[in-house]
Amino acid sequence: MTVPSIWSEGVSLPTWPSLDGDLEADIVVVGGGITGLTAATLLQRSGRSVVVLEAARVGGAETGLTTAHLTELLDTRYHELESKFGVEGARMAAESSRAAIDRIEAFSHEFKRSCGFARVPAYLYAETVEQRRDLEQEFDSLRRLGADVSWVDSFPLPLRVEAAVRVEHQAQVQPLEYLRELASLFIEAGGRIFEDTRVLSVKDGQPCTVKTEKGEVSAQDVLVLTNAPVNNRVTLHMRNSAYRSYVVAARIEAPFPDALFFDMNDPYHYTRANKTAAGTFLIVGGEDHKTGKGEETANHFEALERFTAEKFSVSDFSHRWSGQLIEPVDGLPFIGRNPGERHVYVATGYSGNGITFGTLAGIMLRDELRETPSPWAGLYAPDRVKPLAGIKDFVAENVDFPTSLMKDRLNRGEVKSVDEVPRGEGRLMRANGKMVALFRDDLGAMHCRSAVCTHMGCYVQFNQAERSWDCPCHGSRFDPDGAVLNGPAVTPLEEVELDNAKEEAPSDVPG
Repeated sequence: MTVPSIWSEGVSLPTWPSLDGDLEADIVVVGGGITGLTAATLLQRSGRSVVVLEAARVGGAETGLTTAHLTELLDTRYHELESKFGVEGARMAAESSRAAIDRIEAFSHEFKRSCGFARVPAYLYAETVEQRRDLEQEFDSLRRLGADVSWVDSFPLPLRVEAAVRVEHQAQVQPLEYLRELASLFIEAGGRIFEDTRVLSVKDGQPCTVKTEKGEVSAQDVLVLTNAPVNNRVTLHMRNSAYRSYVVAARIEAPFPDALFFDMNDPYHYTRANKTAAGTFLIVGGEDHKTGKGEETANHFEALERFTAEKFSVSDFSHRWSGQLIEPVDGLPFIGRNPGERHVYVATGYSGNGITFGTLAGIMLRDELRETPSPWAGLYAPDRVKPLAGIKDFVAENVDFPTSLMKDRLNRGEVKSVDEVPRGEGRLMRANGKMVALFRDDLGAMHCRSAVCTHMGCYVQFNQAERSWDCPCHGSRFDPDGAVLNGPAVTPLEEVELDNAKEEAPSDVPG
């Protein structure tokens, strides 16, 4: 089992009411995470009337699950971005990332309470000769693009490395403390937040209409700033892929440098420390895999703990959690007007740079709605067409959707009877012409839901470590009772009655 992230300890965010009826605003922001509250605060301060609609709790989704490495070192190497977007495009990616970190620092100076913001260097290090060659390429690109980077002869960790580079003026933050203070600035500026208000649909127009479970909101513009856009059924989801990334935290007694660390494995590991009144905790992330595709998900936590124990002198693993990354096919996020619509905007595809790119998205969307478009707008435009950027990845990532649909219709299920489902585990069973997702809780009660994802119809798979049903096609996730944990799905898994159910052979009728 996972536990809440280390950031939630000792941090309580205010609660806000649910929407209760219809209302109007200049701008509706869907999503109460880093992107939503950054955009909302900047727009409210610019004189617009802004309403934030959050499906659950502010900070309760991906922002609270990050490790908050604030860096211009991106998941896609800069020498790769140069080949896809040109040197100028790669330079703008670095420049805009630095601007986002500067914006976070500026906000932190306004806060009434600390948010743990600190400027620190970041290290990218190679452990093999092959990785060193890749690092040399990246070092050349970083220098060419204006980064404050150096090739270092001494490495500050007791690890055997082939080579390392150091990038100055990066940063780290306590993400939930930061979000708490940012929400305070938004409310002080006159903004409104409604929690426990799930958006069901967004209709473009003048005005736009946002339909929720608890009323409708009319607005001139709508910003859909959820991790995966809940309004975009196909277009952007075909250009993004959802991945799970795992994190563990352990107490460390030896001094640990104030810095960010990234190795060059695939998937890579990312490391930082969090110093608290209770001691210093080492935070290590990695073990990424495509959502719904990781067999025995608990193994990823165990592998990460082994890696951490082998590399560092740690004791008492205190936390393990995971988050959802949205990986764009060409290596850069999508930020701007939703393709095919005039007054609906989106931001997604941050890879492992959620706090940095989420802040950047807030800046850019503020500029867009003030009709002073950002110089980076074209680089991140959701409707950009880059024939050479990501076509191979586009094909590789999108084969999952049709393949999963075909396999699903031939799937006989994992069990033939509900009696075969152990306590604390989930299984698929075909019964009464449908594929059913069965979960037996620790008390022995059975929870029965349709296995058909409510986004586009793929069958969900059980994630044992987190006790969730995960969709391998576009990354939607549901709890054992079918409630939505991660979009793009917005409606729960259908409840299923299993009276007189029996296991059946598959038919050609979608179930």
